[in-house]
Amino acid sequence: MGIPRITKSIFVDQFILMQGVGVLIGLSFPYFLVWYGFPEQQVMHWDFFIVTQIAGQMVGLVSFILISTVIRPHLKLLSHKMQEIAQGLEDKEFDSQAARCDEGLCQIEVVSSDEIGISAQAYNQMLHALIQAHEVERVFNQFTKVMSENLDVNVLADETLALLIQSTNFDGGAILVSEKGELKLVSSIGILNSDSLVEHDVIIKCVHTGKPSRIQLPKNIDLDGVLAQFNPSEVFIEPIEFKGINLGVLIAATGANIADKRTEQLSQLFSRSIGLAINNALTHSKFQTLAAIDSLTNIYNRRFGMDRLKEDFSRAVREHSSLTVAMVDIDHFKLVNDNYGHLVGDKAIILTTKIIRDSLRDGDIVVRYGGEEFLMILYGASSENAINVCERIRHQVKDTVFMEGQQQINLSVSIGLCAYPEQVVDNEVSLIDMADQALYVAKQNGRDKVVKYGELS
Repeated sequence: MGIPRITKSIFVDQFILMQGVGVLIGLSFPYFLVWYGFPEQQVMHWDFFIVTQIAGQMVGLVSFILISTVIRPHLKLLSHKMQEIAQGLEDKEFDSQAARCDEGLCQIEVVSSDEIGISAQAYNQMLHALIQAHEVERVFNQFTKVMSENLDVNVLADETLALLIQSTNFDGGAILVSEKGELKLVSSIGILNSDSLVEHDVIIKCVHTGKPSRIQLPKNIDLDGVLAQFNPSEVFIEPIEFKGINLGVLIAATGANIADKRTEQLSQLFSRSIGLAINNALTHSKFQTLAAIDSLTNIYNRRFGMDRLKEDFSRAVREHSSLTVAMVDIDHFKLVNDNYGHLVGDKAIILTTKIIRDSLRDGDIVVRYGGEEFLMILYGASSENAINVCERIRHQVKDTVFMEGQQQINLSVSIGLCAYPEQVVDNEVSLIDMADQALYVAKQNGRDKVVKYGELS
């Protein structure tokens, strides 16, 4: 049962109660002396009662001063620190305070094991938890920004992994994404031979089961670069999920510093949250691919091809390099459609596309420009090199046996090309126009020909 409150101030209550105790001491002290054996006539009179009252009041006052001097500074320090933290949170200036607190400036020294010391210790623990929670919130806000600003899977994974390593005790990590049933490494920091991670049994099991795994390694173990550029103490394997579907896995490894609570919390938070962002990025990538690819031939469509040609032309001008464009058209294609039907015509287009693609170098582009017409973009190729490529394509189309049932269909193509800087043009559209003119000449002169612009006849 607590002592009833008198005022709204505990210290004022303490002062009043101590003065009351002093009054009781002053009143009882003469009777105590009589009981102890002092003559009653010496102590039981008003003068002595006044003296004992003054002494009792002085004892109460001194006790109050001593308690205030010993206890009050600690309580004032505790209240001041808590008010400072509360004001920082209210004014949204806790970032600067948290930075100072990380240096120990906000901590209170624990000088006793009583309630005052316990209060100071509890404050320090509360402050540490608050700083940790604020740091997690700050990192997660950065992570949310990374997720919202990136729709490219590789960029998203790189920035996520960098932020995770920067904000935790992790020294290295990797992100693997499952595409079409196969694991693909999309980002890696501090891990050697990271491509081999896609074949690791523990990682594959994590993706299939959706269950996290944590591997603790013996101290001073040397992995000889199998896993990382450091000697890891722990490896965390966290599944990346979205709506129950396992999209991949987040791998993170600690080095000399073992994983603390915040490190574990952030690794789980990142792995749970990145699932949505990766799913959005993969969906965006699929839509981009669909928007750029011709559905029949699986090569780039005209819109994407024109954008790519514009980029390549600008690069050729900037780097003073060669660029050749070639227009390819299937000869007498209307007769194929009229005689055999549009499905056979589609097969002829697909066959021609395959021959063209197989004849080009890595980095060359083939675009379905329209119906049975194709645009080839040969960056770095001179007209002489381009003519050799085009002749090879023309011969392969002519020599290919195209059967429809028992009927053999003869196919051929006409090609017109134009090369920069052999032809001085202001833009990529002019290149296409000149290549188209060369194609027209090839058609007018019997088809099944390769014609270079500038050698028109």
